[in-house]
Amino acid sequence: MEEFNVQNEGLGRKSAKGVAALASRTLVLNLISFAASLVIFTKLSPADVGVYTIVIAIQRVISFFTDFGFGAALVQKKEEVTKEDVVTTFTLQVGVTLGIFLILFLFRGFLPSLFKLNGDAVTLLLVLVFTIFLSSFKTIPSILLERKIHFHRLLLPQIVESLAFNIILIALLLNKFGLASFSWAFLVSAIISIPIYYYISPWTIGIGLNKTSLRHLKFGFQFQLKNILATIKDDFLTVILSKFLSAAEIGYIGFAQRIAFFVYRYVVDSVTKVTFSAYARMQEEEAMLRKAIEKSLFFVSILMFPMLSGLAIAGPYLITYIPKWHNKWEPAAISLIFFCLNALVSSLSGILVNVLDSNGRVKVTLRLMVIWTFMTWILTPLFIKFFGYNGVSIASFIVTLTIIYTVYLVRKIVDFSFWGSVKNPAIATILMSAVLLTLTQLFVKNMPSLVIVCIVAASVYGASAYFLCGKELRSDLVKIFKK
Repeated sequence: MEEFNVQNEGLGRKSAKGVAALASRTLVLNLISFAASLVIFTKLSPADVGVYTIVIAIQRVISFFTDFGFGAALVQKKEEVTKEDVVTTFTLQVGVTLGIFLILFLFRGFLPSLFKLNGDAVTLLLVLVFTIFLSSFKTIPSILLERKIHFHRLLLPQIVESLAFNIILIALLLNKFGLASFSWAFLVSAIISIPIYYYISPWTIGIGLNKTSLRHLKFGFQFQLKNILATIKDDFLTVILSKFLSAAEIGYIGFAQRIAFFVYRYVVDSVTKVTFSAYARMQEEEAMLRKAIEKSLFFVSILMFPMLSGLAIAGPYLITYIPKWHNKWEPAAISLIFFCLNALVSSLSGILVNVLDSNGRVKVTLRLMVIWTFMTWILTPLFIKFFGYNGVSIASFIVTLTIIYTVYLVRKIVDFSFWGSVKNPAIATILMSAVLLTLTQLFVKNMPSLVIVCIVAASVYGASAYFLCGKELRSDLVKIFKK
């Protein structure tokens, strides 16, 4: 299979264009997704949102136990990927995911009493688990393109799937289908995108297991074990919390988390998806790797710092002034602030963990995940005791402060400047936050005044960022788009 050469193809520029393609060309889709979120939080009650949050958490727990991490292993693999590798990967994922779905379907009668789910919620869970099986057919086409860092080609099926999901979801929610809206949206969108994956990245489906390919699962198992721990840390904890918190309280947590991490998933997921492949190709190029890490931290911080800080400050006002949200989502305001702080720190931590994974330091990230899981499961019940359901978001933010240790671990691989990469965006964000905090308290009385204040604060950030790092930003953009 055709491979990508670091020196001849200009990896840094190609990676930067990959990030730009994923971020810019999916902007409209993210706006549609955000509009769908507004409809969700307007049409559904906090209790319904809580049930949806619980079902999604259950599905994520199941999904990580159906994936061997072989996809990440193939992307990270230094040698050429063989036909036996991809056939083995496909066979394992199809077999396991189909088996899990059939087991869940046969024992579906026990789900309502086990998780306190109604009929629509059980149907949604079954649909979500079935889509895990369907995703097995998309894995190999994605891997083949990711190894060549051709992420722009993956945009077409992602666009089709996202558009289909959000259009169906919004239409059904507006027609009062409730939780059933999600079931139809997930199922239809998952099915219609499969043929497009094979159009843009064709391969002949095969069934079989190869001993040599299975040996390479060592990295995959370690990589997936880390993800399983992440699921235990977050999603399994949500499932357990459903036994102690009401559905409405889980809904407040889910609302705050979804709003806070919306921007995170748009920006950071685009960066990490591309840079995992790029960092893996730079394992023997320390100078190039150092520069790539610093640029990734810089671009993520210059985008994430102002957006998340602004959301943390303006969020409570938005909840008050958005029509039909008043007297409905105010209890989620404190959780929103701490989840924003969580996302801000995690946006940087995610890049550093990506460096460790892509360079084969999976045991190191596994150790990190053990620490984070232990801290989360200790701090969350303790903080819930003192702060109620808001303790979940507060505990999650405290855990992210371990980024200090993550920086130390990455510096053992390559000597990079963490503070130098994020300093100027941080200073500009502090100035913006001070202005926004002052103006909101003095002048905000309704939605128009909030919009005006946010525009003023954004202008302050833009001017500050241009003064502090405009030259660097212009230089980097020229390099990215230079032929």
